[in-house]
Amino acid sequence: MVVDDHPALRAGLRSLIDSDPALRVLLEVGSGEAAYAEYRTQRPDAVVMDLSMDGFGGIEAIRRIRALDPRAAILVYSVHNSQVLLERALEAGALGFVTKGSKVDTLLEGLKRVARGESFVSGDMLPALLDRHRPSAANQFKQLTQREFQIFKLLSEGHTLSECASILHLSSKTVSNHFTQIKAKLAVASPAEMARMAIRQGLVEP
Repeated sequence: MVVDDHPALRAGLRSLIDSDPALRVLLEVGSGEAAYAEYRTQRPDAVVMDLSMDGFGGIEAIRRIRALDPRAAILVYSVHNSQVLLERALEAGALGFVTKGSKVDTLLEGLKRVARGESFVSGDMLPALLDRHRPSAANQFKQLTQREFQIFKLLSEGHTLSECASILHLSSKTVSNHFTQIKAKLAVASPAEMARMAIRQGLVEP
């Protein structure tokens, strides 16, 4: 299953993947919500997952799919080469991470590897993988729970607190409480400061 919110990119990925005799695209969807819904019924052997999509996004989709099926084979395919997103994706249950700047052969190899239950990271992400436990500016995000990070990212992308609550199917009070925790943990005072921090770490587009 190919998951990406850009129809042209989905079509391109379908063509590339189908060109390999060992692979075939079963279906393609444009959101994390749709990915989770379709996975429940289709159970593809592997998933190629974008991270930055409208709605609850790729990391939450990974978490929900892996909760449904602990053996789900998910390969992240992202424009972002962020250490923070790599860590969050792996923590959510992704088996691999390939950047969209990688060669086609790298994507296909990664897809085959995760389908076999193996881990795979594209070469340009290896430094971030090796630096995961070294002190860095990215480490401040380790204080955030998965839910807090999810809300942080939504706020950084310009969503309001009420929109976050609607997207994540949470109460406004719950989101507000998380917002308070995020501000305390990251020493920021507003969503605007969160957005600047997210841009510096490559979590959202400027």
